[in-house]
Amino acid sequence: MAFKNVDEGFQGLRIEFADQCRVVTDELESLLNQVYDGKQDANTAIQLIRREMHNLKGQGSVFGYPVISMIAHRLEDYLAKENGLEITNINEVNIYLDHIRGIINSEKLPTEAETTELLRSLPQSGFSNHSDVEIEAILEEVEIMAVTSSKLHRHRLESTVNKPGWRLISFTSTLNLLENALASPPNGVIVSGELPSMSGIELATVFQALSKLKDVPFAILTSRPKTDNHFKNLPDTVEYISTGQSFPEDVKRIIEVFSPQTSVSVPKNIKLSSSKAPLKRLEVLFAEDNRINQILVQRFLDEHPFNVTLVENGVDAVDACINRKFDIVLMDVMMPKMGGVEATETIRKLNKPWVKDMPIIALTADYSAEHQRSYIKAGMNDCIGKPIDPDDLTRMIRDLTE
Repeated sequence: MAFKNVDEGFQGLRIEFADQCRVVTDELESLLNQVYDGKQDANTAIQLIRREMHNLKGQGSVFGYPVISMIAHRLEDYLAKENGLEITNINEVNIYLDHIRGIINSEKLPTEAETTELLRSLPQSGFSNHSDVEIEAILEEVEIMAVTSSKLHRHRLESTVNKPGWRLISFTSTLNLLENALASPPNGVIVSGELPSMSGIELATVFQALSKLKDVPFAILTSRPKTDNHFKNLPDTVEYISTGQSFPEDVKRIIEVFSPQTSVSVPKNIKLSSSKAPLKRLEVLFAEDNRINQILVQRFLDEHPFNVTLVENGVDAVDACINRKFDIVLMDVMMPKMGGVEATETIRKLNKPWVKDMPIIALTADYSAEHQRSYIKAGMNDCIGKPIDPDDLTRMIRDLTE
């Protein structure tokens, strides 16, 4: 009976954590809107968001939501590198928050493959002023997990591992790193040799013993020479970074080890600008509750001869489709009162002649294969991921309306 009470108590705490996530993401979205309106200081907002993410980072794994911990960790890291919140930054922070909401509201946690895809898709700091073509050309999408014995070593790593698209994620313990690596294996690991609980040497041994992690490049940060007896049982594949004078050269060598085998200097697919191919006049229903997303998408829609009707929840989207015929619907998945999936299912069942073939595009931060299937099953024709690429949306609208 005692075990039953403990289990029920844990489930109650888990439900409270889920409710907390919903409240926090809603409050932070409101905070971002205040920053955009000039009613809140950006640096104060950054500190508040980082504090909330620090809390979620610590609680997520405890209450059975390790993916939320990893998202919160990355958002905290993203904001640590930003000095302000321009509209693009605000949109990117909202993408992180949308993912947290989506996981809480989903009936099951994402798979390992979906987790890896989700984490790698998260916006990275420093690219707000780059075009998508520029980002595609320079981004390597490398994720390094690290645990260091001192802040000095961590700061040295951060300043040295400073390549476009590289994300250095620092953890407070080797056990925390191991938990995250098992959920989503990184491109490389850097760990101090001597640490409490589990040393870098012991962690390297664990990585070698696990089939899931044995091929992840591993480097030990140490003041000892690599010939030291401490390392005699480690395989030759383990790399070493000296904390002494050779530190910069050692890190550069490790970067080569961690780098993707194929580098792309020129993007493979150059996208045509949407302005060069104007679309025909269309009646567009745009369902989106987030003000920042409304502004960003509206800017793009204004470049075309569209008559746009904006609604802020699924209930209003259904009502709009009852009263009017639209050429296409842009439907956010996560909305209050009624989400985009439920709204789409309801619209398809309306006794109106125009709803059967009316194209509906899902706007979502979570466009994993499983979720895409659920969107199609609900009656959506296609989906586009956030942050929304105007050229991708142009082509999608054209394909569905011509």
